[in-house]
Amino acid sequence: MFENLNQPYPFNNNFKHNLRTIAFVCMGFMLIMLYFQPFGINFLASSKDGYFVLVIGLVSAATFFFNTLILPGLFPKIFESARWTVRKELIWNVGMFAVLITGFTLTALFFRILSFQSLTVFRSGALALLPLILFNLVNYNNSLKTKVVQVFDSGRHWLAEERKGGHSSPDVTIKLESENGKEVFEVELKNIVLVQSASNYIEIFYREGALIRKQMIRQTLSAAESVLSGFHTIKKCHRCCLVNTDQVSRLTGASPNYTLEVNGLEFRIPISRQNVSRFRKILSSR
Repeated sequence: MFENLNQPYPFNNNFKHNLRTIAFVCMGFMLIMLYFQPFGINFLASSKDGYFVLVIGLVSAATFFFNTLILPGLFPKIFESARWTVRKELIWNVGMFAVLITGFTLTALFFRILSFQSLTVFRSGALALLPLILFNLVNYNNSLKTKVVQVFDSGRHWLAEERKGGHSSPDVTIKLESENGKEVFEVELKNIVLVQSASNYIEIFYREGALIRKQMIRQTLSAAESVLSGFHTIKKCHRCCLVNTDQVSRLTGASPNYTLEVNGLEFRIPISRQNVSRFRKILSSR
């Protein structure tokens, strides 16, 4: 059971998506509070209750904003999408839950909400669950949509390859966009060497004549993987690396420190143990 806590878990570093999610969740939370009126909070009864709902909505927005947009910028290595796990997700949610309980409790005490006079912390905890559940449901729904899109994209690429005899066209042009859409990097598939994660950025190594050059854009590795997943020459060799198998010259090293070598690349590419046999089979079949 504890091994499952180390399983990868999708973490969205997209600024625009997170901003929209925060706004949607907090507005939805306040509307639910006003409509269902838990613990006797009646917006029409007094302006004090109305201000209480407004402030806890703002507390929720500030908590989610800090945890999804500020913390990942301060600690990029911890919040890197490729390294995010179920354990980190649970700890992250428990931390946000504690902050929400504290904020809601202090707000209730400040506004002297009569329905909160007894068991204030307990009632704040019950309320704090609502925005947290909404936030996670929206994020999980988005990750499901992303996976469905990836499946459809992979299917389209697979069908295109089947029609061409099972091989990707080496002249196909790949477009990788930054999160804000302002940067677009284009390169032919055959010239891609390596795409690796670098905090909130990805580094794209590609051939230009006899040289290997590098381009960095602000994007997640998972987003790049969704674009490249349909091409059979692009494989994930490590949690932070995608490599073009046509560019790999050989597999070197010994367990557990195997690496991949590419002619002209100044460093060796890491490969995880579970991928060694697959890459050995790919390289031996060429």
